[in-house]
Amino acid sequence: MALPRSGDQPPGGESGEQMTRRVLAAYKALESRKENTVIVTHGGVIAAIMASLFPEEGKNRYQWQPKPGEGYAITGGTYSAIP
Repeated sequence: MALPRSGDQPPGGESGEQMTRRVLAAYKALESRKENTVIVTHGGVIAAIMASLFPEEGKNRYQWQPKPGEGYAITGGTYSAIP
């Protein structure tokens, strides 16, 4: 199966790049509050955040996709998986 190109956009929808910009803006707004925060969302949003925050890992968004019921904890610029 071929991965979608980054600029692909469904009719009336947003591209992956547009979604990532929207999600990161919301994440950064929450992060700026300097409060412990829990974000519960679907894997696509989680993967977009993780791929953007941790590019040094060399993973694409699909590789960051957590299994159902799993996710990540982000603290002080590092992360840990939550099984």
